[in-house]
Amino acid sequence: MSDMFIEVESEELAEDEDDGEVFFDDETAELLDDLHLDMELDTSVDPSSLDLNPNLPDNVVNILLIGIDTRDTDLGEGLQQGDVQLILSLNKDDGSVKLTSILRDLYVTIPGYRNMNRINLSYARGGGELAMRTVNKNFDMNIEYYATINFYGLASIIDAIGGVDIDMTRKEANAINTYLRKHPPKYDNTDGSARVPLEKIDGVQHLDGVQAVMYARVRSIDNDFARTGRQRKLLELLLSKIMQDMSIDKLMSLIETSMPYVKTNVGLNTMLSLALDLLNSGIIQRAQNGETLIQQHRIPMDETWKYHTTEGGASVVAFRSTKRKTENVQALHEFIYGAYYPAETK
Repeated sequence: MSDMFIEVESEELAEDEDDGEVFFDDETAELLDDLHLDMELDTSVDPSSLDLNPNLPDNVVNILLIGIDTRDTDLGEGLQQGDVQLILSLNKDDGSVKLTSILRDLYVTIPGYRNMNRINLSYARGGGELAMRTVNKNFDMNIEYYATINFYGLASIIDAIGGVDIDMTRKEANAINTYLRKHPPKYDNTDGSARVPLEKIDGVQHLDGVQAVMYARVRSIDNDFARTGRQRKLLELLLSKIMQDMSIDKLMSLIETSMPYVKTNVGLNTMLSLALDLLNSGIIQRAQNGETLIQQHRIPMDETWKYHTTEGGASVVAFRSTKRKTENVQALHEFIYGAYYPAETK
């Protein structure tokens, strides 16, 4: 990142002591005015209803990323399952980025409901607010922000940045081809062109948006645990590509491209503030050097879970015991914060 960008960033961004709003200089304000955002901002979230852990440090901002189980072009109103759930942790002190996958079939307590169920049902039952509250309640977290995107939106964003190169196996490439042949999304190849299949080889291949999304969806060749690894790998590759030559103008363009496909309670000022903090951390230089940009984690950890059949006959992934669940909570905190901060009340 250039010294000019660091200087501009430090002058542009200021925080008001009274209401916490972020204000920008005239040049940045003009850029914001030029954006034509169709941003679905969820103002219904009540922070007092999120079961926040007050003991966690405030130097990390955690955002729950939710991929909803739909191939439609509409995000809907919290009626789809949260098929993908990841905790994105941004450290404001050192600029580090951490990503934690939560297995979608994990058997947890959903606040307000008597019986335990799969964690991916929390979004369907209560939108972003209940999804955040469920993660907070089960893992002593303090998540106040979420962002939801569907498969169509993610594919469109990936296409907007020119696709992505992924090192994959022959089995993964074949699985993507097979799925797209048998279940072509209605938003794929809308111009009537024929899709060119991926090569059935081990190695790096260039994927367009739909193929990349299908890569993150593959589980027929292994299982959901491997699938969460592909999801984290895809996000790592996308971040690395985006950061190769990022600038304030390109940041604005990326936000403009993404917002029509996103439902979130992260306001635009907050979003820009976090993005500029990240850009000012040296991440562009790290990306250009080929360094790893995202540290990764997964819940549940190996050897702490088991398959369980519920009374209704559903197969879920459950913690082996309360002790094993606590181990996962402790490991999550240590991964994000470097120490364990249990909540005062459960």
